Amino acid sequence: LRWALGSVEILFSRHCPLWYGYGCGLKWLERFSYINSVVYPLTSIPLIAYCTLPAVCLLTGKFIVPEISNYASIIFMALFISIAATSILEMQWGGVGIHDWWRNEQFWVIGGASSHLFALFQGLLKVLAGVNTNFTVTSKAADDGEFAELYIFKWTSLLIPPLTLLIINIIGVIVGVSDAINNGYDSWGPLFGKLFFALWVIVHLYPFLKG
Repeated sequence: LRWALGSVEILFSRHCPLWYGYGCGLKWLERFSYINSVVYPLTSIPLIAYCTLPAVCLLTGKFIVPEISNYASIIFMALFISIAATSILEMQWGGVGIHDWWRNEQFWVIGGASSHLFALFQGLLKVLAGVNTNFTVTSKAADDGEFAELYIFKWTSLLIPPLTLLIINIIGVIVGVSDAINNGYDSWGPLFGKLFFALWVIVHLYPFLKG
């Protein structure tokens, strides 16, 4: 939350790399890197939309992906494969194992649905309305071993959005499977696509489900 709020404040300040520092020797790749470090909290909005739509589809019986041509399907698969290949190459280049990569994917969704979203709204309030936000700094010292702090549950409003996404997707899966059982064999085919997207969200939020 602290890092994301700082990024939002820079994004809406005069020092934003989108318009600051031209003619001062900042190279384009450096500028892109700085831009990436300040705009990422904005991705929380589309991320939450994407995590909500699968549940909506299962609850309403409609599908978010329309029927597309074979050519469009090939383009979609090519993009999907290129994203997967990019991830594999980044893992090989960075020496990151599949377990660490998956943890990073999970925390990308968890952070995007919680701290990044709150930081975006708090940053807008601070920049546009002058409302200051206070941080509760957690203690880095552990009383009972090195990782004791990790096992202490502390309630925060940041938990509400990811828990909500998890619950509505689980409910959507239950409702979708129940409808398919009641409606017969023909309804199972369209259901699998909807279940895939909902299970994608649930698997990414699995730490909350486990908790």
